[in-house]
Amino acid sequence: MPLIRSNTLYVSTSLFFLPILVLLLVISLPFLSFITAVLYLNAWFTYYLHARTEHPNFKLPLHPSSVLKINRISLTFYLGWVTCIPLIVSYLYWRFWELGSKRFNQIVSLNIPYHGHCKLDVYHPEKLRERNRLLLPIIVFIYGGGWGTGSKLFYSTLANTLRESGYLVIVPDYRKYPEAKANEMYKDIREAIKWAYKHALEFNGDPEQIFVMGHSAGSQLATQVVLSDVIEQVKYDQDIHSDHSTTPPEMSEKHDPTMEKKIDFVYEHHTMFSKEKPNDFLPLVEGLLLFSGVYDVAAHYIHETSRGVEELSAMARVMGLSEEGYQANSPLHLIEKNASLFSESEELVDLWPRMLFVHGQLDTTVGVDQSANIFNALGKLFPPDRREEIDVRMRLYKHMAHVDPVLCLMPNIFKENDEKRLIMRDIQEFIDMASQ
Repeated sequence: MPLIRSNTLYVSTSLFFLPILVLLLVISLPFLSFITAVLYLNAWFTYYLHARTEHPNFKLPLHPSSVLKINRISLTFYLGWVTCIPLIVSYLYWRFWELGSKRFNQIVSLNIPYHGHCKLDVYHPEKLRERNRLLLPIIVFIYGGGWGTGSKLFYSTLANTLRESGYLVIVPDYRKYPEAKANEMYKDIREAIKWAYKHALEFNGDPEQIFVMGHSAGSQLATQVVLSDVIEQVKYDQDIHSDHSTTPPEMSEKHDPTMEKKIDFVYEHHTMFSKEKPNDFLPLVEGLLLFSGVYDVAAHYIHETSRGVEELSAMARVMGLSEEGYQANSPLHLIEKNASLFSESEELVDLWPRMLFVHGQLDTTVGVDQSANIFNALGKLFPPDRREEIDVRMRLYKHMAHVDPVLCLMPNIFKENDEKRLIMRDIQEFIDMASQ
């Protein structure tokens, strides 16, 4: 009897609430339809702006999971700009209120042409060419932006943070997709580094202390340019001296960064070697500071596919849309392909830049495994007896996402950033070897 009563109660309750549920569904149907239409239209608009519309097999996303992934990415993008509003206000305060045009022009030289239509900005000491002034380490900062966006203007306060810490900072613009693909971007980065070397003394910079800093796509560009140049220099010298007996140097030919060099001391030496090097090689790059970078393009393409952004990202198009192109533009593949040089060449150790990898553990845009894998690969490629001669470091930040390593270097007048102190500590320890 209780069982019958329970079933009767269940049926009665269902019959009572069923019309209410149907009514709520009918009432909410226009709202659900509107939300669905908005999500699809936003996904299609995003695809139209960023995907490969020129491809003959181009199709708009129709599957609900693809549409939701694209909307999640676009929402993250819009929220990112909202969170940058305090930084924009802070920039305007610093640029026009705190500094003013006169003093700004004393510490920043804007829009200097360096290659074709590309221009760069230099953040330097207020008084240039003081006779007894010590030369400053140079940081060439290569910003990211997915190989398709970005501007040196966005990084003004970051560059000034580094300038105030005692560095000469150069921020170049470079060609980006669709105007250029990987090889053209590499050419621009090369020319920016060469410009920094040739014009270092004009801004109290030390031409023997050039560091290249990159973020995200900028890290890939910087690493590929510098490491491929080092490897090509080694091969070039091996070819030239293949028929001659050579004695390996007893000590590294790298300069001594602890040496206090003034302008008069370096000027004559620098002018002797500021001409084009044989085969158009780069000047010696002392170190690479690499933030949230991509070093294995094929692996990152798989990661982009899992996030649903492989068609929106310019990376695949920049790198050639082929497995061969992905490998050819991957710094990890570059060093693995030339593994024999790491155990045989003395000159490679002399030319190899010091390296600092920085990655946030909350980074979902570029996985932390990108930095970890190339860091581990370098540890395996250099034989144990040669590891003492190189300096390769990795720093992981527990509470940082993809853009945080650069955002924390941009002053925010609305709040203090504790991560800035940690990042600057690592940067200064890496560059200022004399203080260690």
